Amino acid sequence: MIAGSLATALEPGCAAAGHTLLPVINLRLDATRILNPDLVVTTELDIAAACVPASAVLLVGEITAPHTAVIDRLLKPHLYAAAGIEWYLLVELDTLTMHLHQRQGSHYVERSTTRAGEVLELTDPVRATIRPEDLLP
Repeated sequence: MIAGSLATALEPGCAAAGHTLLPVINLRLDATRILNPDLVVTTELDIAAACVPASAVLLVGEITAPHTAVIDRLLKPHLYAAAGIEWYLLVELDTLTMHLHQRQGSHYVERSTTRAGEVLELTDPVRATIRPEDLLP
């Protein structure tokens, strides 16, 4: 549900910027590694391709779950940054806290933390206003 609500919040900004929002896809990070993020914002889409290349991804989003939290917080950010993906948005399922990270070299730096009752105003790579509490029905 959270992934769908997050996609709904990002979609108008993607459309306005000429980008594509994709839920759970095969994301090729390098020649030997493919991950399945909860969503990506991409500059291009080749329907015939089996994977979206990291070079086409502007933002990757993950939603933690009890069985993926450590991977989403530690491993995936390292891999996404190393692949050159500029933005990483992590949504903490248990607290509905959003962490927006921007790549700096080969790692991410947290640019904002948004909790319930607050608003995340994205301006890059797309414009979007996201309230954590709106991510749940």
